[in-house]
Amino acid sequence: MRFGIFFNPNAGDGNAEELAKKMQEKFEKKGYQADFLTAPDPEKAIKKVKEAVEEYDGIVSIGGDGSLNIVGTAFVQAGKAIPLGIIPGGTINNFAKRWHIPMDEEEAMDVIIEGHQRNVGIASCQNNQKAIISSFTFGTFADISNEVRQSEKQKLGLIVYPLKAFKQLGKNRSYPVEVTANKYHEKLKVWFSLATTTHSIGGRTYIDTDYDKLHVSILHNMRFRKLLQLIRLIFTGRVKDSDSLTYLETDKLELKPLTDKKIYSRIDGDKGPALPLTVEFLADFVPLYVPKK
Repeated sequence: MRFGIFFNPNAGDGNAEELAKKMQEKFEKKGYQADFLTAPDPEKAIKKVKEAVEEYDGIVSIGGDGSLNIVGTAFVQAGKAIPLGIIPGGTINNFAKRWHIPMDEEEAMDVIIEGHQRNVGIASCQNNQKAIISSFTFGTFADISNEVRQSEKQKLGLIVYPLKAFKQLGKNRSYPVEVTANKYHEKLKVWFSLATTTHSIGGRTYIDTDYDKLHVSILHNMRFRKLLQLIRLIFTGRVKDSDSLTYLETDKLELKPLTDKKIYSRIDGDKGPALPLTVEFLADFVPLYVPKK
């Protein structure tokens, strides 16, 4: 068998390359061939992984949801996926945590070597040109995340996000959007919207059901008194029993802006494309190496 190992050699402290070498050694001990897949920028990386889909028996991604998004985008552009192994890293690992991939690097490698697979869903947008591995957002919080500078995060830490959110409360930052999802169709003034491919975020249960769908939460017609609802959404994910939030489970989400102002999304922790967008859930699309139960 032949595997590709995808990683960003410039990320963090260079630890990804060391992990790639360890993974390569484990494959070779198993009698498999393993090649490194790297590229100088995301577009070239997507192209390289897309070509690898036709050449390899599986791919290992080293990093967080951002690195996984490159692999997932290559899969959706290719129209098929090959077995995927994850060695978690980076700052966001929602997808790995949801599927119980060990955060310990050695243990994660052992899961891949053991070879137990489960087909799992991801999502796509832009007519299958962009994957959504874990989360898709738009609205004020997405704007804040897109605007926060690295220097601000280094100086203030994660507190920079709620600080900027409080500053936005008195401003008109709700966006008029036409939302269509299965039997749902409404025009809303959206303050913040979150769609996830799983029922948990960062290992924390997001909603009570685990349907193989997109899980969509929309906070609209924002007022100061609803700030507590937003905090509740962030820290508990409990939204289905709140009349201040709209919750949907759907295979397809269509978002049409009712304003000339650009409304940018945020996908898997990085800035995404602007609306209008159609997000589609791809059930059981990726064969994922997971721990045996």
